[in-house]
Amino acid sequence: MSGIDFFCCIEMLKKWDKKQKVSIYLGKLVYNETNKLKTRCFMAEVTSRRLLYDLNDYFKHFSDGVQPDPDKERIARTYYRHVDGKDEFAQFAQLEGNQNRIDTAVEWLLASYYSVNVRNIRPPEADAILPANNPKLADKKLGAAVMQDLQILRFLGNTAAVGRYEGILKFITDRGNVTRAEVEKYYRDGIRAHISEIIEEQFNKISFFIENIIGSVAKSYNGVLTRDPKNGQYKLSYEDAKDVTKELTAASLEALLASLSRSGEFSQAAIDTVKAQAALIPAVSYPASVRNDAINIITAFCLNPNRDTFNAMTVQYRKFLLNDADKGRAAASSFSSVVSELSIALSGRMVSL
Repeated sequence: MSGIDFFCCIEMLKKWDKKQKVSIYLGKLVYNETNKLKTRCFMAEVTSRRLLYDLNDYFKHFSDGVQPDPDKERIARTYYRHVDGKDEFAQFAQLEGNQNRIDTAVEWLLASYYSVNVRNIRPPEADAILPANNPKLADKKLGAAVMQDLQILRFLGNTAAVGRYEGILKFITDRGNVTRAEVEKYYRDGIRAHISEIIEEQFNKISFFIENIIGSVAKSYNGVLTRDPKNGQYKLSYEDAKDVTKELTAASLEALLASLSRSGEFSQAAIDTVKAQAALIPAVSYPASVRNDAINIITAFCLNPNRDTFNAMTVQYRKFLLNDADKGRAAASSFSSVVSELSIALSGRMVSL
């Protein structure tokens, strides 16, 4: 957004404010639950994705405190204005997504760290992740994030994207803090733990449809049931036809089912569906050795992307899909979700074979 666009937004919202009694100060919009107005005039949303090491924690320190859209991270105008439309960050904007804007997670990592103006005003928590006083560590982390995508893009044969990512990797190593060999080692040292974390998350949840009819009223939901392997808690997120999402969390599955019954929102048949789906959560229905096999197979591909390691992923996906009925289909969905966290295009190729 240009400066002109920004101030036009201010004026427009001032007029809106007179009717709705919403306070505006210093270019920020404060709103109540009755009069929700998205504040895209004052911030940006970048597409989120899973990144190595602690890089996913980086984004929350730039947020304006408003809930982002699904699969997005919010970046407050305070920070984003320093990189928006600036020619010196064009090479980062061209990496992914809209080539004229910093609009993806990796692009914001790069632009926010290599912009002196942003780097100097970052919260200390963000600086601890990509430290200004330790450029070698920061460059290794950023290089590893670029390397993660570069490996997959090269396997997929996306030569144009490979060229862009190679250019960014050269930019990082030309700064003189790290060599390409050091970046590759840092990537390889962290990728297994990265895959393990994603598998632990994806294999401990299941998505399903909850048909819910109470009397003559049908109010069904798209449900996601998540199990916390550390403390045994269960969380049910359920979204209705109006895209309204609610959540219930309980210390155990039995406690969750009891909460559903007490809520009055669910028929007994719907509660029975939740109970049946809980048994199909892959981390519950399969032994830990199955998850370890999945970690080994996907890590092997990430370390050495080639036809053999890709075929091994495809074989494992189809094993899940074609065996063990509903249990296997749930595991296949979790497995493909793990690969999607690395690359949607890679997952698409895997499931299409």
